[in-house]
Amino acid sequence: MAETSREREGILARPATLPDDLLLEILARVPYRSLCRFRCVSPSWRALCSERGILRRSPQALSGFFCYTDDDLWDARFLNFPGGSGGRRPLVDPSLPFLRGAGYVHDFVLVDCCGGLLLCKFFTSPTPSSQLDNDYVVYNPATEEWTVLPRNEGLDPRNVIRLGFDPAAPSWFAVFVLLQDLDNDCELTGVEIYSSRTGLWTSRQTAGWSQQGTALEYHQDSVSVFLDGSLHLATDRSSIITVDMDGESLREFRRPYSGPGYIGQSQGRLHAIQIVQRNDDDDDDCCLLMVWVLQDYATGHWNLKHAANILELLGRQICKQVEEVYTLIAIHPERDLIFFIDEVEERLMSYDIDSQKLHVVYNKGEYYLLPYHPYTPCFAEWLPTR
Repeated sequence: MAETSREREGILARPATLPDDLLLEILARVPYRSLCRFRCVSPSWRALCSERGILRRSPQALSGFFCYTDDDLWDARFLNFPGGSGGRRPLVDPSLPFLRGAGYVHDFVLVDCCGGLLLCKFFTSPTPSSQLDNDYVVYNPATEEWTVLPRNEGLDPRNVIRLGFDPAAPSWFAVFVLLQDLDNDCELTGVEIYSSRTGLWTSRQTAGWSQQGTALEYHQDSVSVFLDGSLHLATDRSSIITVDMDGESLREFRRPYSGPGYIGQSQGRLHAIQIVQRNDDDDDDCCLLMVWVLQDYATGHWNLKHAANILELLGRQICKQVEEVYTLIAIHPERDLIFFIDEVEERLMSYDIDSQKLHVVYNKGEYYLLPYHPYTPCFAEWLPTR
């Protein structure tokens, strides 16, 4: 005789009869993605796996990417990894319903994502006409905690605005505004930093960077990395600049490649990645993926960590087009896993350095526009201000 749903629920609920301390200790070691699947078992499991104490201690993993669809900057999407939520709803609702319920009922723009926090610009008017018609909000979708930043003239969309947050030290975050001279090739003229620890903005000139005329690569779309308490950004002259959360230390050092590429952090180290296409009449075509890791900030020394021919991994010897384009979008924060978009086949792919294998994450039509913001849930407590 088949079991009834009530009988199955009773069987699956039996582990809850274990001593509380032991059960909580076991569940605290279960990855967050698995806890999400456990919630589907029964109401008792859903309540148990939603305990804040368990969630804060549960190992977190990269869950997906925030991005946009079509050319609509107001249409945010969360690209959840296949199977990442057990076939149920995504881990994050990109419409941010909690903030909508808190009064932000108009459009918003996702500005940046770092360490599980989102930096969003919410419009306070249905037809905003000035900077006074929007609020910048730092929001944690996992805990539904949020902070509204004090208004500042630097919070202008023509500047580069980035978030800095370390889940290992979750008591405070920083927001960086890289001021640009729009009349002089977007040269950086200064940095303004908001600290949640003080609740104040501070200003810093760019004299700490070695040369005048520094501008960011891709300007507003420049990729940023927050690592070791400092924000890292790539410049248009093959270097990387850094500024710490207090604005007390500004550095600049060379990156190991010129031209288009990607910088990111993985396993606590700064990585630089580039895909270079080479067409040679005498040899097979080559799309070379190269990965470097920074060894020393003081000397700016990089080591080549890995190199692979994407065409060989795809089982081909020639490019399908004269300009076969692969766009790097992320590196996994805890694994040697690199994500990129195959623009010809229109698919999002990952490459595992350890196994040296490619994997199709999403097929045609199932990925969206740059930039991609990697998201890892953070359940650490912090002290937001409204």
